[in-house]
Amino acid sequence: MGNIQIARAPAIRNAATVAMANRFGKYGPMEEKAVRNVEVAGDELSYLRQRCEMLRSMTPEQAFSVIESHKGLNVSEALELAKREKKLIVPNDVHDRILTETDSRYVAWTGTAVIYEVPDKPFGEKVIFNWNVDNAQYTATFDVPQQFIGKTNCVLVVEYPDFGFVGLGDNRFQLKAAEGAVSLIEHFPKKSNEWYEYDERFRIPTGSPKKEANSTR
Repeated sequence: MGNIQIARAPAIRNAATVAMANRFGKYGPMEEKAVRNVEVAGDELSYLRQRCEMLRSMTPEQAFSVIESHKGLNVSEALELAKREKKLIVPNDVHDRILTETDSRYVAWTGTAVIYEVPDKPFGEKVIFNWNVDNAQYTATFDVPQQFIGKTNCVLVVEYPDFGFVGLGDNRFQLKAAEGAVSLIEHFPKKSNEWYEYDERFRIPTGSPKKEANSTR
């Protein structure tokens, strides 16, 4: 369980580096139902995408002032809330700017889904995630776009509202992305708890480890 942060209102470059957290996280259980149909009406997608760009155009202080927090939600609950109230789940790059350029400190789910394989294993046709919660095992699968099959030490990135989870029964889920919405970031780090430069668009760590210094926070 964690906080989910949502933009209430319509809401980069820097060669700084960031500390990469643990590559694997724990996720709360999800209800077995379709929590987001990515084939939504074009008007709704356009509306939410515009809100995302407006949020990015704000200063970190302005962005923080229009974000609301919802505590104790799992992934499916967060997506269902966003769908029901037509709200944007704040993407990773906006959170990163707030956390690195202001004194704000918090933990939250982001609206950026990151899909990767174990180090040195190329992408196949599917990526399979397994995790356990309260002695129950959950599985999520993602169909890798054809053009990215065979890529190694990369991540696939898709941002809300262009993804959702569909329940398949027996604690199994499929992560689905809107057509053309998946991006590739190469040279994804193999080690956790190191300092790295980040991709300018998504502010996700990339490249080789860097020395920690005040200028690389």
